[in-house]
Amino acid sequence: MAYNSVITNIEMNKLLKYLEFFQNPNSIFYNEIDGYKCETQEVMSFRDLMVFDWSQWINDNKVYKDVGNRIDDNLMNVDLETLRKLMTSYIRGDRFSEGLFIDVILNGTIAKILLRLKELKD
Repeated sequence: MAYNSVITNIEMNKLLKYLEFFQNPNSIFYNEIDGYKCETQEVMSFRDLMVFDWSQWINDNKVYKDVGNRIDDNLMNVDLETLRKLMTSYIRGDRFSEGLFIDVILNGTIAKILLRLKELKD
């Protein structure tokens, strides 16, 4: 999905196809191989839907930088642009902090982002 400030219904639908996957407690998000968490193909495919200067944005929005922060209230009030940037920041940030994206999947943040996206779409 090329970065554009306007997200289309088609792009939203591509993202929302993953909502059930991220909400399902039985979904497998990674396999441990030689002590490393290796993402499943479905997680990797989801990553490919995101793209911007994510490192600057996450530094400007510190509430989202620490994945241990409870951001539920923030997420339920953010706009589409913030959702896109947050998701991209987590995906790209994983390259520099291995396991970051798995952590935000496991703590429910990705499902909450997708729920907010669904709310904005409807």
